[in-house]
Amino acid sequence: MKESNSALSMPALALITLVFFAGCASLSGNPAPNPTAAPAAHGTLVFVSGSTSGTFTDGYRLNPDGTLTLIPGSPFPIGGAVAASGSFLMSIGQAGLVSYRVNPATGVPRPAASAAVPLFVDTLGADARNVYVAGASDAIGSFIYGFSVADSGALTPVPGSPYISGGPCDQCPFPIFPNLALNNNFFALSMEGFRGTGGISVYRRDRNGSLTPGGFTGSETQSAAALQPAAGNVAFSLVVGNVTSYRLDANGNPTPVMTFSPPGLDAIDETVDATGNFLLVLDSSGAVHVFSIDSATGNFSALSTSEPAGDGVSLMAMDPSGRFAIVAQSSEGGFLSTPDRITVFAFDPASGTMKKLQSYPLDQSPFRIAFVAE
Repeated sequence: MKESNSALSMPALALITLVFFAGCASLSGNPAPNPTAAPAAHGTLVFVSGSTSGTFTDGYRLNPDGTLTLIPGSPFPIGGAVAASGSFLMSIGQAGLVSYRVNPATGVPRPAASAAVPLFVDTLGADARNVYVAGASDAIGSFIYGFSVADSGALTPVPGSPYISGGPCDQCPFPIFPNLALNNNFFALSMEGFRGTGGISVYRRDRNGSLTPGGFTGSETQSAAALQPAAGNVAFSLVVGNVTSYRLDANGNPTPVMTFSPPGLDAIDETVDATGNFLLVLDSSGAVHVFSIDSATGNFSALSTSEPAGDGVSLMAMDPSGRFAIVAQSSEGGFLSTPDRITVFAFDPASGTMKKLQSYPLDQSPFRIAFVAE
């Protein structure tokens, strides 16, 4: 943003006005925070879908200071899992896979296109080029559907889609939520199997979005998967609450590197920051543990721990700028005294430290979080 030497420019004045009103309109009832984090990506919008039985998605605008402003018209009649693909919000539900064009000025999503996929799929992942859904069926076994996303939001199957593995099998590993991660070169699924077996399954991802099986490793249920962004070749999974890292070769074959199990860590979700240098792990206490990543070896080490968000935490996500993380809290699972809400943390990509900012209400128990940035 540019400033005049003698007076504030109109864009600067507009930004100051936006931040002022965003602070005054805080929905949590807390005083407006005063974080020191750098600005988020311009036009970043946060969408939080309700639980699997829910039919609404809450929408907020992420302001440069980390505050959230409710999008007019929220909650929106979008149910199921959500993910972001460029300026489109993707949703998987009873209507199949649906792309929604998000108006950058208003933040309101409107249906653009749809594609048929199996019902009752709750695993969804996307980037600016492609969107994928994964699941399992008694009739066909484990499957992955992949689509290219056009500028219009139209969805076209990638070459080879759908990908079927295993066939009908009561005891074969199958994808579980939240299990899907992708970067420019790889696609990873955490898997659950018979009597607690499972593993992590990795595919090589080509430029056209097609997938080629890479490798599978592990013997226990993997409850989440994460990948370094861009061309990173380190993957992570959560194994019975512990964190395991893997090195991926050029073909996507994973080799376990280390498992980290510090006392008191009950890990429930994970993500890698935008730089690829830090792994963030959410535990059941509501705290976020930050680990530094050695990309050359796949080793990682504890760095810092945030202030807890509170009880009932269920999932976590980071905005595309890498400056903010959002932790979702749910009243489900016995935490009836915990309101359904999201809590924003500022993240410093230079040091890996985090600062808790403010909480905002949700209309339903949270299921997935997606960031749409212009």
